[in-house]
Amino acid sequence: MNRPEVRIIDQQSEEIKPADISQTEKEALLAKYGYGPYAQQSVPQYRDPKQDMTFEELCRMEEQKLREQKMRENQKRYGPKPISFDGDYYSNVNYDSDPDSGLSFKVTVVSNMEIPK
Repeated sequence: MNRPEVRIIDQQSEEIKPADISQTEKEALLAKYGYGPYAQQSVPQYRDPKQDMTFEELCRMEEQKLREQKMRENQKRYGPKPISFDGDYYSNVNYDSDPDSGLSFKVTVVSNMEIPK
């Protein structure tokens, strides 16, 4: 059986050395955290616009969001869709490039009507 060891540890301390901060920097830091004479001017107060709304107004706003979302879904569902052809179609592909910007373009036109070339 081993006997437990006892160690005496000196009390730890931390020494903070004075920092060289200019007066303007001190005032800016104090104002940033709400202290000093410039505190009200330099600290912008953010106000949430929803904070002043009543419950009914919040409900109306949420209902409006839901209506807009439903309208977008309906437009996707019932809106125009691309047509696929049964193999009886004409296509024309043109390539072009813009020398000023260095972009290249590919234009494909597909139709079930005859395309003049």
